[in-house]
Amino acid sequence: MKIRKAGNSGPVARSAIESLKGDRGSTIVLAALAMTAMLAVVALAVDVGMLFTARGEAQRAADAAALAGAGSLIVQPDDEKRARAVAIEFGNANTVREKYAEVLPGDVEIDMARSRVTVTVHRTAARNSGVATWFANIFGVSEVDIAARATAEASPAGSATCLKPFAIPDRFWDKNGNGQFDGNDEYDPEEYGYGSDWRNPGSPGYDGEGYYEDYGRQVKIKAGDLGEDYHQPSWYYPWDIPQVDGGPATGADRYRENIRTCNPSVISSGEEYDVENGVMDGPTVQGGEDLIAMDPDAYWDDSENVLVDSAWDPAWEGSPRIGIVPVFHPGRPFKPGKKPIEFTNFVAFFFERVEGKGNKQEVVGRILYPTGIAGGEPVAPNLRAVRLVE
Repeated sequence: MKIRKAGNSGPVARSAIESLKGDRGSTIVLAALAMTAMLAVVALAVDVGMLFTARGEAQRAADAAALAGAGSLIVQPDDEKRARAVAIEFGNANTVREKYAEVLPGDVEIDMARSRVTVTVHRTAARNSGVATWFANIFGVSEVDIAARATAEASPAGSATCLKPFAIPDRFWDKNGNGQFDGNDEYDPEEYGYGSDWRNPGSPGYDGEGYYEDYGRQVKIKAGDLGEDYHQPSWYYPWDIPQVDGGPATGADRYRENIRTCNPSVISSGEEYDVENGVMDGPTVQGGEDLIAMDPDAYWDDSENVLVDSAWDPAWEGSPRIGIVPVFHPGRPFKPGKKPIEFTNFVAFFFERVEGKGNKQEVVGRILYPTGIAGGEPVAPNLRAVRLVE
């Protein structure tokens, strides 16, 4: 018996094989086209992701510039030129795709009536700064224009953060001139307090030193002589800032740390906080010396009434020696013990010096301006915070 081997010699088998060869060729072509499309999608995704990153970096630059410019209007409310210069400086300190942002004077809009600063950060071909693409070059797109815009304003505030553990009585209208707040006197943080027009030359509250809105006025933040009128019985003006995670729990270590660093607790007007018992002379000197050592060459130039030689110049507001001190009603009654206190305003100071020991210890600073953050009940229009609004 003759057995026939399977093979491809038959017409049917040959036809099937030819058909398979044709399908294999089509599959290869389709796979190649699919891979090309897939690579194009991946390339597009990479470029789009990079452009989104660049847009985010430009937005951060615009935010920083707008906030800095609006913050300048707290320091110098009538100085549009300075606000523009500060916004440009902070904007240009940021990078977009590893290239410094180029904020020009025309990119900064200032609304003095509303204390608003708007900054636009551009990366465009017209400025020779378009954002270069990677894979889109294949399709003839070598760069893309991006822009980001932000608006910040200095608005009324009722809270503050990064406070120092000192407190001082606010100024008032001393009608009988006896230096003590009594029933005939008037107090309003907006009308008569530190930083108010009441304290300007030519006004009834003017004290002969020539400071406008108290800017640059030297003040004892913590008095050194217990016999001075500034001191009140049973309290030496420290207060207990609420605990934050990771910081010292209680006592002198916590007090000293709050002097030399920024305690992020939000402190609001109208709420009660505990005063700190004791003179706290050692921790005050230690914390104060640490604080001053962070910007040791900075000093106040009396002739120009300005801070000079700060390591943070020209944006010296960033110096760690700029701290916020709360003020309280000058008619507040004082009793022995750890009693609660409410604050009526928050004032930024340049911490000038810390000297002396024990009963002769002093902390001296220069008044800058009322300041704060959004939140709480606004205590006065002259207490303002910087916030993004657009």
